Amino acid sequence: GVARLKKILIFESAHLIWVLRCERVIGSLTHTIAAITSRWLHPITSRLDIDRRLAKSNRKPHSKSKVLHTWATVLHDNDSLPPNWPTNLEVLVG
Repeated sequence: GVARLKKILIFESAHLIWVLRCERVIGSLTHTIAAITSRWLHPITSRLDIDRRLAKSNRKPHSKSKVLHTWATVLHDNDSLPPNWPTNLEVLVG
């Protein structure tokens, strides 16, 4: 759970740092904190969505419990989430 989440966060963060540096050095672009935050949240949210879709498809490596152990502690209001949130793709909207 926690180790898997750390790997995801480190990988996605390192990749974004590399992309931002390339854009700054090669393209002379500057980035606002809001833009960086938005660009960081997008791949993290995508990874959560991928995990949930794989859990719903019942693929063995991505079971519902793996999604729970990886993501439950970092979601807002996780105590109010329904028990089937990892496989019910409609609950986390909004």
